[in-house]
Amino acid sequence: MAAGIPARLTKTRAELRAFAFTVGGAFAVLGALAWGWRGHAATGQALLGAAAALAAAGVVAPHRLAAVERGWMALALAISKVTTPVFMGAVYLLVITPGGVLRRTLGARVLEPSRGRATAWVAVRRSPSMERQF
Repeated sequence: MAAGIPARLTKTRAELRAFAFTVGGAFAVLGALAWGWRGHAATGQALLGAAAALAAAGVVAPHRLAAVERGWMALALAISKVTTPVFMGAVYLLVITPGGVLRRTLGARVLEPSRGRATAWVAVRRSPSMERQF
């Protein structure tokens, strides 16, 4: 079984109906935006047609959407394997790294001991309740 795909392959009618209405609703919004706002009539009609087909299948025969839902989730998993590292790398390079450089420039030294101390270790008094937890 591929990582990230649940072991339970059979979906209930309610889950498949929710999938149909969610993806169909997203297609309807994208189709309306493409047709009305961007002026792409053919793309808008195709997306609205797909939305109508998903909504109709969700009402009439949601059990027939199991293969469509599996394919959609496999596509989502493949896309996430690419976009997640790219997005997290961008966050690291554009947010974390400049923040660290700025802190070091301003004199913050988080991992160094405080002034007048030989070590960064802090003595902690243990409470009796923490001695034997299990």
